[in-house]
Amino acid sequence: MYRVYHLSLIKVDGADTIAGAEFIHDAIIYTTPDPDIRELLMNTTPDEDQSLTALALGVRDATQEEIDTLDVENATTSPPSQDTLRAQELLESSPDAITQPEIWELLRIIGRRLGYRFD
Repeated sequence: MYRVYHLSLIKVDGADTIAGAEFIHDAIIYTTPDPDIRELLMNTTPDEDQSLTALALGVRDATQEEIDTLDVENATTSPPSQDTLRAQELLESSPDAITQPEIWELLRIIGRRLGYRFD
């Protein structure tokens, strides 16, 4: 069920987190005029709805426009390109100092993304 929940911000290990964060997935979170409250738009299961409703300051059904927005945000995207996967691999597995060949490889990947040709 598509619902909108108004949830409080809470401190967890010194950082702001939304109450019920453990139940949140595939959602959109909006700020509100009150800096201590966030608006959560999510398609929930009955169990998630019950848990979030228990924590929420307010709950309402989502409008059709909100449902459409959430569905677009959660639409399946195409898998990442080989360049993207390689760049992620280089950046995740490299030590603090990336080697010169890896830097050149990353620059070529960025260049291809920008549309530069390497003939």
